[in-house]
Amino acid sequence: MSKRLLLGMGSGTSADGLDFALLAVEGEGLEKSAALIADGFTPYSSEIQADILQAGTWNVGKIAQAHLQLGDWMGKQALAFLKAKGVEPEELTAIGSHGQTVYHHDGDCRGTLQLGDLSVIAERAGVAVVGDFRWSDLAAGGEGAPISPYGDWVLHRQHAPRLAILNWGGLGNITLLEGNSPPRAWDTGPANGPLDALCRAETGDCFDQDGRLGLQGSLLVELFEQLKKDSFFGRSLPRSTGLERFGASFAKKMRRLAPEAKLEDLLATASELAAWSVVQSLDMAKWGGGPIFLAGGGAHNPCLIKALEARIPSDASLQAFSDLGWNPDSREASAFALLADAFLLREVSAWPGTTGSSRSTALGRWVPGPNS
Repeated sequence: MSKRLLLGMGSGTSADGLDFALLAVEGEGLEKSAALIADGFTPYSSEIQADILQAGTWNVGKIAQAHLQLGDWMGKQALAFLKAKGVEPEELTAIGSHGQTVYHHDGDCRGTLQLGDLSVIAERAGVAVVGDFRWSDLAAGGEGAPISPYGDWVLHRQHAPRLAILNWGGLGNITLLEGNSPPRAWDTGPANGPLDALCRAETGDCFDQDGRLGLQGSLLVELFEQLKKDSFFGRSLPRSTGLERFGASFAKKMRRLAPEAKLEDLLATASELAAWSVVQSLDMAKWGGGPIFLAGGGAHNPCLIKALEARIPSDASLQAFSDLGWNPDSREASAFALLADAFLLREVSAWPGTTGSSRSTALGRWVPGPNS
């Protein structure tokens, strides 16, 4: 099978902008391989980011408008990225677009919403698009998350007999890889979500630069023990969650429970909770130890890393995701490109052990481009 060129793109729960990864993919099934040709990032304006972070307050009209407007913007940005890299739209097999998550609810009342209409993206970029990845899994009884494990499995499963990939974005999630066996995966709980929300509410900054404030703080033991009682941590694996649980409302809960606490101590405590939730979930999974490769925005926060290093068991080692030979900032966009490729080949890209679904599924749906 000849090489396929696919562009993956998406924005994480921090809603800071659009990540791109251009991949050359060849082979299929266990023989599939991919090379990263180019990657990039286009930030949202501060106004767009602030608006997206308030999406929970939108009415249905605002949601409909944003779905079209973000699709228009994303399609144009995809075309601009391709042009900047000297790639014509007709050279692409497809774009794998995740969109912008504005809602993800776990548990019994499952639901998810990503903005950025696929048809609009296809029209603006001039390329067929595969997206709406999460709904295929929800329809099969899964959580609709996490969905990056397929990309991890294709790219990194042969790196070690057993390894874990921890992504610390707004939330934390883990992929466990053991050779060619289907991966296991789950959300660990909070990561940058409550940290960023605390900073926005109390300093006006979007995040704690280099973890400076958190490193000045101390663990609030009583608050920490209260936060550990959240029902999410009692759920069996695999599990998923959203910023609806571990975002601004969680930060407000922390402040309500500790009204006199210094911001630095709240940040330190939230960091300890994020680290604890990783180890707690690995214990639940009966993990046999090995390297843990750290990706996501949390990989740039020394306060989070310090908390995790103090808690991981002796049979584990914390390593940079870049040690796998892949740019950590391109991990999720690369996964979306590979999800699109899997869908077009009708290959399984989500398993019961990654999302809790009743069966394995090929995630996504296809929208033709103008010249398809």
